[in-house]
Amino acid sequence: MSDYSADFQRILDEELGNYAARALAELAAAIQKKGLVFTEELLQSLRSEVVAASARHVASMGIAFAEYGRIRDMKGLNRKRAPPIEEMEAYVAKVGLDKFNYVPGYRYGQFPLTKAVAINRIAWGLARAKVRDNSAVRPKAWFAKTFYSSINRLIDGVTTRYAAQTGQHIAARIRL
Repeated sequence: MSDYSADFQRILDEELGNYAARALAELAAAIQKKGLVFTEELLQSLRSEVVAASARHVASMGIAFAEYGRIRDMKGLNRKRAPPIEEMEAYVAKVGLDKFNYVPGYRYGQFPLTKAVAINRIAWGLARAKVRDNSAVRPKAWFAKTFYSSINRLIDGVTTRYAAQTGQHIAARIRL
């Protein structure tokens, strides 16, 4: 390995680490801007992993988040069936009954005797509304544009620092 190879690896590792932190911050801001923070599960699931550069100057970075976040980003959602009721019930239970001001089948302000019945009725109402309002589905694009538009900043940062480092190494080798 030449003496400048270690410098190039260091530059690549630093730039990729900085980019990973910036990308996570931008994605978190996009999630909040699009209003996908109802339970904050998607926001809390954002993770990044950076693998340091090898001798061949290959480094990698990965960003992970809850799978449903990518589905929210997609434009072509077509529902032909209602979502599973068990999943909808788990969602209603996680969010909490206090977030819903109406239980289907009851008057406004009136709630069933048991919490389980209320959860089931709200879950069924949500599932039916998802099928009924299929044409009104509005995806909330938050990932693709945000992430892919930020890659050029990584490329610019790496190439700028590579060019400066190359100039320093060439200048050090020139002898008059």
